[in-house]
Amino acid sequence: MSISRIVIHRVPLELRAPFTTSFGTYETLDRPFVVIETGDGLRGVGEIPTLLDPAYKAEVDTPAVLTSLREFILPSVARAHREKGQIDDVPALRESYAWVKGAVFAKSGVEAAMWDIVAQRAGEPLWRLWGGERRTFPVGVSIGGKTLSQVLDLAERAVGLGYGRLKVKIWPGFDDEVARAVRLRFPDILLQVDANSAYSMANWRRLQALDDLDLLLIEQPLFDDDIVLHSEISRELRTPICLDESIHSLRDAQAAAMLWERNDALDRLIVNIKPPRVSGFAEAIAIVRFCQEKGIRTWIGGMLDSAWGKAMNLNFNGVSEIQLPGDHFSPGGAYFVEDVTETSLVAEEGQFALGDGVSAGVAIDWPRFERMGRVVYQETFDLHNRGSRSA
Repeated sequence: MSISRIVIHRVPLELRAPFTTSFGTYETLDRPFVVIETGDGLRGVGEIPTLLDPAYKAEVDTPAVLTSLREFILPSVARAHREKGQIDDVPALRESYAWVKGAVFAKSGVEAAMWDIVAQRAGEPLWRLWGGERRTFPVGVSIGGKTLSQVLDLAERAVGLGYGRLKVKIWPGFDDEVARAVRLRFPDILLQVDANSAYSMANWRRLQALDDLDLLLIEQPLFDDDIVLHSEISRELRTPICLDESIHSLRDAQAAAMLWERNDALDRLIVNIKPPRVSGFAEAIAIVRFCQEKGIRTWIGGMLDSAWGKAMNLNFNGVSEIQLPGDHFSPGGAYFVEDVTETSLVAEEGQFALGDGVSAGVAIDWPRFERMGRVVYQETFDLHNRGSRSA
């Protein structure tokens, strides 16, 4: 297999309903998609689920991702392709840009596009290539509301659709009352809360008030780059802590396991695995297997992904080591007014069933995809000359 071209498309996506977290409210998103084309006519697509700003993590906003792709990652792929003659698998692709520190979201989009090509060439669904065995599993929803009434309304909708797990966004002053109201309304639901790093060492004890609500977990209460302080406060919370923003690699997961073991609290550590946050599915698979060996429960987080990115995440959720329902769906139906795939994804009564369709199991609607977005960069590959760029 020879790569002939890599193209970056920039696609605006409009949310059907605003989504609020501790760091802001989003109504539209501006997404890069990486498309890898091969000499024999295959096209692989990888979504990079960026936000409009770096409020969630550094280097997850669209301008930063585009800079990393244009200036460092894609030129490195072109150079390795020229030197080796071809790059035909995910390990070789990852090796070509391994020298680049950080830029995990940018890297993940290139890798996802290569996984799509590998799956097409094998004629297999991604879940099977990744060693998945579960064909049907429960899925959850993420609720981001500004007011208690909004949260309760969204929770009612989600439960009415059959979802058995809810995640509610919280922050200081919008925590105990909200979580308590949802728990009172739904005493038997799997309920978890997500702070997105909204608390500090000065006010984290507010979260102790949630310990009597039988929550599944409290997600990333402290700083986005911290593991150590999270391990310390875990000794004084009965509710498990879930790490999200601070897990960027297998090494981070290993460090967290070591710290929670020292605190005799390994049973109260949970890890949210977002493939873009750890540079792609290859690293995500390594993390989930390590966590399973250590008895750490895991689940798949989302980034308001398009139906294409969501389909890839759902294929990953088929890996049997993942124990908890992931963030795949919205209580209001589809996330976006207009999406990029030919068909929508549907969960029946809170369960999603994987099929035997090739790759992600859904198809890009290419006319719509090209109409919605625009090409902002391309790297053309030539075995005799350096890849040529154009904006």
